[in-house]
Amino acid sequence: MRTHTPPVLLADSLCFTYPGGRGGIRSASLALTASVTAAVRGPSGSGKSTLLALLGLILTPASGILTIAGTHTAELTQRERDRLRLRSIGVVLQDLGLLPYLNAWENVAAAFGPHLGAHRKEAQAMVESLGMGELADAPVTTLSGGERRRIAVARAAVKQPAVILADEPTAGLDPAAALLVLDALRAQAARGSAVLLVTHDPGVAECCTEQYVVERGALTLQTTESQGIAPGPRPARMISEEAQQ
Repeated sequence: MRTHTPPVLLADSLCFTYPGGRGGIRSASLALTASVTAAVRGPSGSGKSTLLALLGLILTPASGILTIAGTHTAELTQRERDRLRLRSIGVVLQDLGLLPYLNAWENVAAAFGPHLGAHRKEAQAMVESLGMGELADAPVTTLSGGERRRIAVARAAVKQPAVILADEPTAGLDPAAALLVLDALRAQAARGSAVLLVTHDPGVAECCTEQYVVERGALTLQTTESQGIAPGPRPARMISEEAQQ
């Protein structure tokens, strides 16, 4: 008997407009279950960043329904929204937001708060799970761009959130480094998180279970034959081909 898996993130007809009526999201609906990988593409100014801010509980929709990990967000106070975000959402920022005065594992432990030493074990285990154990004590200022991205993924994932939101996680990376970042996101999806990433790269999007496109503030689901972030050379080749065009 087939059982229905409830979504860990459910958005229904989200709408948000900035003051003056500029930009925003006209309509966004999606449902992400555990272990899914989804990509959102769209031209600059189409509403991708606004969508991430809505799903990440940074912005509050003017209308529509948003449920995160079974919690309806519409009636939450700001403090309750902040708690839900800290508990259930991991975010990989485009500028990473790593603290330059901390080493790799300390940046990951910072996801728990200021008491870094109390979470050293979890942070180091997460760094090691991404194949970076030898760099756990390295200052982040000495890491390569790809390594810093993977540390940012580790920080977003260390609390085992229901949802991970990643803003252009492979932007500016060479194909090999981009593949390692994608593999890190895939690893967290395998642990049960729903992963949603924004990307301009069609090759990266095609590696995801689901693909969405934002145009003029409207989110639509695209069909894809890809089944998850594929291991091995396939995504690297696609990324490489895109880089050469």
